[in-house]
Amino acid sequence: MKRLFLISLCLLAAACAKTPEQKAEVLIKDSIQKTLVLPESYQAVETQLDSAFTPYHDPEYIATVLDLYKMVASLDEIDLQMKRAKSNMAIWSGPYQSSFGREQYKQAKEEYDGASSKHEALVSKVNKIAESLLEKTEKESEFIGYRAHHRFRAQLNNGDTILSGEYFLLDKELTRIVAQWSEEEINIYNSFFTTLADEAELE
Repeated sequence: MKRLFLISLCLLAAACAKTPEQKAEVLIKDSIQKTLVLPESYQAVETQLDSAFTPYHDPEYIATVLDLYKMVASLDEIDLQMKRAKSNMAIWSGPYQSSFGREQYKQAKEEYDGASSKHEALVSKVNKIAESLLEKTEKESEFIGYRAHHRFRAQLNNGDTILSGEYFLLDKELTRIVAQWSEEEINIYNSFFTTLADEAELE
């Protein structure tokens, strides 16, 4: 009888034990519902859970790559400013400048010099960050928890239903959310990181 009772307890414990996916979904549901206009409309669609390792799933590493993406975009804007300023310099240069032309050339030259200085400083910063990222990739990977891609449906104030998704980093014990990102952020991260990796191979 005692043995049968112990077996029953084991079976009950097994039935009550949550899978890693279920543990993750509980945490994720609570986090997402706090941000919804109509929390009760939340409906989980899919959760993909996988192990997370340094450096590629580390929140600090991801944040650095996203910052680097913004810096490279800024470099592109500064390049355009330099090209426009250089073009204006060419228009207003020459031996027969009027006082107005000289002033326009001076302004264009100041704009070019300012943009060039910003470009040089930002390139230096980008190179340093890229080097720090490379150093992290050369270190041995460490298990830091679990990454989850969660898709869900929810209603807006006007009654429309949206299908959305978020990415999460959960701790090793699946007891808390360490970090959270939008699908757009992770898509940018993945795409930009692939670009960086391809350029590194070509060098």
